Amino acid sequence: MPRTRHTSPFARAKLTGMPPDRVAASIASFDFLYISELVKRGLAAPSVGSGGGRAATQGGGAVFEPQVGIHRNVWVCDFKSLYPSIIRTFNIDPLGYVRAARQDNPIRTQDGTAFARDIDGHGSILPGLLDTFFPQREAAKRRGDAVASQAIKILMNSFYGVLGTPACRFYNPAIANAITGQGRYLLAWSRDWFNARGYEVLYGDTDSVFVASGLDDVDRAQGLASDLIDSFNADLAAHLADAFQVESKLEMEFEKLYTQLFLARARGGAGGARKRYAGVRYGEENVDFVGMEVVRRDWTDLAKAVQRNLFERLFSGSEVAEYLATVVADLRAGLLNRDLVYRKGLRKEVSAYTANVPPHVQAVRKSQLPPPRVVEYVMTAAGPERVDDQQHRVDLEHYLEKQIRPVAEPVLEALQLDFDQVIGDDRQIELF
Repeated sequence: MPRTRHTSPFARAKLTGMPPDRVAASIASFDFLYISELVKRGLAAPSVGSGGGRAATQGGGAVFEPQVGIHRNVWVCDFKSLYPSIIRTFNIDPLGYVRAARQDNPIRTQDGTAFARDIDGHGSILPGLLDTFFPQREAAKRRGDAVASQAIKILMNSFYGVLGTPACRFYNPAIANAITGQGRYLLAWSRDWFNARGYEVLYGDTDSVFVASGLDDVDRAQGLASDLIDSFNADLAAHLADAFQVESKLEMEFEKLYTQLFLARARGGAGGARKRYAGVRYGEENVDFVGMEVVRRDWTDLAKAVQRNLFERLFSGSEVAEYLATVVADLRAGLLNRDLVYRKGLRKEVSAYTANVPPHVQAVRKSQLPPPRVVEYVMTAAGPERVDDQQHRVDLEHYLEKQIRPVAEPVLEALQLDFDQVIGDDRQIELF
């Protein structure tokens, strides 16, 4: 069974750093658009808080366990605007949810939630709003207006989020769960569709699947993808018409072909890591990194350079062990010190850090210099110290264990190599 994330949209907004005013703006936009449509029908909106005060448990998107390792010629396919398309396809709507009890044959999602097929001879409000925004976004994309396209995308995606947020007057966890439940159903249906045609799904997450083409010829793999997705969309439309008696507004897109793809293992675990992979796209030479240390700001330039070089060598078939041994030798010789700087911003006053004092705050507290907005520090024999007020020698072994080893071991594992053997430390241990 696929794993499922259980996180409310509001909680996810907090986790991703979305400011409260951004959440409030999404709710206000939804209220304006939806209440305007209610007024046209002579209906009143519920009062704020009428849906209940506390957030109920909500299911998230499905996740298929990544198959760790190197794979060749992998298709990445994803649903275009999955949640808004689900709303349009299954007529998911707050008013439709209330009026479904009046119909003998409402649309029922996989979890049994019912929505009216039409509302007193009128179309449903929320799907109708999205029907308006979809072509507007496509028009913006065609004319190259990236700002307008992104703004409409954010607005459409917020329609699902506000329904799962208690601060919204239309808050209804049953509706939010119906949307995500259909998302899980569709991702599982997609996996089964590819499997039935002999293609293995290596990984899936919410709205996308990574499919092994099983082909050695990269040009053939690239050429086959579009025709395959056309067949998929036609079969999906037929299935939804038969199973739910609805017209499909869902569209799977072929996003890219990875001629080589590395799916990483979760740190400290035996399974694969979600949203963490590296690959080479069809027709390109540079390595594409997602969720890896090289694209994260809290890792040193040393770790990023080592990771990028290791994967470039892994995918090109170049020598890996000698390169890594040279890097470690240069590190221990003090030749890479300029690449050992950590950078971390101060989000609050230094004195406000009480329960947990992270390294960059420790470095600031040790110094007599005024606190900067972004702290640059290194790990020394006496702990973290600011670069502009360093008092002790750099702890080079810290960087070996905390920066080089974590980015090197996944690549070495793929080549069945041992980190300590590659850098020569196993021989030193034996001598000791």
